[in-house]
Amino acid sequence: MRSWHERLLGDLSGSLRRLAFLPEAWRYRIVSTALGRQSRYFRTHRLRIVDIAPGRISIGAANHRGLRNRAGALHAMAASVAGEYAAALVVAQHLPRGARLLVKSVHADFRAPLRGDVQAQACIDPAQIGAALAGADGRLRVAMKVIDATGKAPVRGHVDVVWSSPPSTQETAP
Repeated sequence: MRSWHERLLGDLSGSLRRLAFLPEAWRYRIVSTALGRQSRYFRTHRLRIVDIAPGRISIGAANHRGLRNRAGALHAMAASVAGEYAAALVVAQHLPRGARLLVKSVHADFRAPLRGDVQAQACIDPAQIGAALAGADGRLRVAMKVIDATGKAPVRGHVDVVWSSPPSTQETAP
């Protein structure tokens, strides 16, 4: 028996449709809680979903003590983890129910120190959405950026995401 968070994340687009009657903040809180139950780093980094739209997701990371580097700013790797989650979720929201998703690689360019709280954003274009919807198995390169409190994007990069179709449950005759 799968738990509630596995069911919610296993069919993210369907879950978002079923939760559409709730206020936006509640929906984001429910999905953030489910993701935190599924992934230790999402929970321990205290990441939260800020915005979900078709083909676009934003995840926020607060500049709290556990994520700061020696200079007192948010650590760049913590910000890139938020970007990784955003890229994976933007693909997951367009995959068929039960598809398995895996992040293969993350490439991030750190251009300047981060200032204050950050927001990681990932988006895919309609052609990439079509590839995710059509293919049983596939691979996408998703662009991500991390915007800090000054409005600049000191972290930019891409995430390679692969997925496979759910296993077939055909029964064989004896």
